[in-house]
Amino acid sequence: MEYRTFDEIELPNLTVTDPNPAHELDYRRFSSDEVDTFNRLQVDLIRQYSPGRAILHNFMATFLDFDHFKVSQSLDAASWDSYPLGALTRLKVPEAHKARQLHLGDPDLAAFHHDLYRACGRGRFWVMEQQPGPVNWAAYNPAPHPGAVRLWTHEAIAHGAEVVSYFCWRQAPFAQEQMHSGLNLPNREPDLGAFEVRQAANELSQLDFAPSIPAEAALLYDYQAAWTLAIQPQGENFDYFTVVLSFYRALRRSGLNIDILAPGGLDGYKLVVIPPLPIVSPSLVESLKKFKGQVLIGPRTGSKTPDFQIPVELPPGPLQGIIPIKSFG
Repeated sequence: MEYRTFDEIELPNLTVTDPNPAHELDYRRFSSDEVDTFNRLQVDLIRQYSPGRAILHNFMATFLDFDHFKVSQSLDAASWDSYPLGALTRLKVPEAHKARQLHLGDPDLAAFHHDLYRACGRGRFWVMEQQPGPVNWAAYNPAPHPGAVRLWTHEAIAHGAEVVSYFCWRQAPFAQEQMHSGLNLPNREPDLGAFEVRQAANELSQLDFAPSIPAEAALLYDYQAAWTLAIQPQGENFDYFTVVLSFYRALRRSGLNIDILAPGGLDGYKLVVIPPLPIVSPSLVESLKKFKGQVLIGPRTGSKTPDFQIPVELPPGPLQGIIPIKSFG
């Protein structure tokens, strides 16, 4: 796992044994940057040939392959595809939990992504695709509970969504998505979801929206942390997103409004929660030194250097200047 020249660097796959973890992490950084570069190319073309339009990109639930904060920097807003029932089947939670939420979805999953993509869009986000009924791509595809589509619509607006749109307008009578419901049936008659959307739209039109209340709690979310822990999880069930969601659940059950942030400035919050964050940047250390509120730090934080090594001073690495602990395990 040593390289003499850059000419020896190839893709970190098809290796005899595990690839060099530093090599794999750099490859994930590179892949993420390529997504950002391609996105900026498209954004620049749109701004040149169709100026004056809001440009956004629809992201997905639990997707960690690239840094959404970074890609969003060139966008005017972020959006995402909300499929509460389909996403439930992919969560790493007990089957009993999935059975209880079979027709409504995990109570914290959509909320988490609303908060995440509101942060990516610097306060602006849309739901580009909202599930209107049964889908066709999950492990099992039940119908939503009566009122669920209406509930999901209100929830998105409550989290600050500017737009909630639904996929799709009419259920396709042909091709691969024939079993994916729409607001309308294949014969163009309204499906059940259409009535709930109409009800929600009427209810929302009668509301007076007060200014949003600033959140007092911040949850740090880091794509590089997800990559680092995926490369060396030290246990097959240790999953970054699952751990982060457990922190988010606890904050919600304490009645807190939450902002999800990339590691950086912490001003304006009373509580900052740092789930696993193996690589701690110098700028975050400085922000923590100045922070006057409460800080909760999760496992594996400060356990790796940017080059994927154990810190010389042992974990939590650079945080030892703030908290008087040292890990020997």
